[in-house]
Amino acid sequence: MFDFIAPASYFPFFLHLILLLVCIKCGRLSSSDKGLFLLVTIFLILFLGNRQLSGAYFGDTSNYARNFARMKNYVYYKPGTEYVFNYLMYGFARFGLSVTDFFTFVATVYVGCSAWACQRMFKEQGYLAFLLVLGAFSFFSYGTNGIRNGMAAAVMMLALSFLENKKWIAILIALISINIHNSMMLPLFSAIVCLFYNNSKNYFYFWLFSIVLSVIAGGPISNFFLSLGIVEDDRLTGYIAGTTTDQFSSTGFRWDFLMYSCIPILVGFYYTVKRGFEDKTYQFILNTYILANSFWVMVIRANYSNRFAYLSWFLYGIVLIYPFLKCEDVPGRIDKIRMALFGNVTFTYIMWLMGKC
Repeated sequence: MFDFIAPASYFPFFLHLILLLVCIKCGRLSSSDKGLFLLVTIFLILFLGNRQLSGAYFGDTSNYARNFARMKNYVYYKPGTEYVFNYLMYGFARFGLSVTDFFTFVATVYVGCSAWACQRMFKEQGYLAFLLVLGAFSFFSYGTNGIRNGMAAAVMMLALSFLENKKWIAILIALISINIHNSMMLPLFSAIVCLFYNNSKNYFYFWLFSIVLSVIAGGPISNFFLSLGIVEDDRLTGYIAGTTTDQFSSTGFRWDFLMYSCIPILVGFYYTVKRGFEDKTYQFILNTYILANSFWVMVIRANYSNRFAYLSWFLYGIVLIYPFLKCEDVPGRIDKIRMALFGNVTFTYIMWLMGKC
């Protein structure tokens, strides 16, 4: 369907589209844009799902395509882990559907659950929050490369949106997320901790402490996590141990991505500690983001540590925009919303110009 867009132009097309949508939204913040919200959601599902099978530009897409082709010949298949994702792929393959059909289904879950979570959390301003999710640094990558991780994260985001008043539904959706990608155990663990302890100030201090620990003893801490068996997924274990070759464009202590991660945290500190903004949902997702991000900071030097970063970054847009939309008595609120919208996608744009995404 989108063969007229070369794989090399896919991300630039996506990025410029989101930048255009953000610019339009900045000029009409008071509008809910329900029709546009639905249109953008459907378009992105088709756009991401119908991409070409290029490993050079879409990372693991070609690997998933090869696995899908092999599954067509399986008479019986029993995955060892991540049953939901693996059985879905097997079902699509065995019932004669194409790999593009499967990728479109994955994109439906990825984009659709993200949109649904934004609508549930922000109601009339769901589209605005959705643009923050789309413009985040990692969104496109996890829709075309780490698709299992991205799919699981979108489902987890939806689970968190149900947690306040429909806990059993949230638990069920969270279990589905884990069985799509085991790494969702970390944000789920963080969320459970934050349900029982909600002092945001102490989470801020823990995040700062994790930076100190990482600078002083990053290697031993990574080994400590391995010895505890916290990370059971072989891929993530490989990322920590350095046996997986794929990685960020450079390794070492990533101060640039640390600065990126800290923006929602600083905003949260200002609103919750300095201004006394009280909102149970915001406090919960903020604390979950901080705690999950703290674990990434501790292993920030690891090969491919963006896989760890994404375990908090999938909440980035929501955590960033939440107080601006919900706290209405802040001076210059409208300007701050525009700054968050434009600054979020601008960071992604700059990283693209620098060749880092």
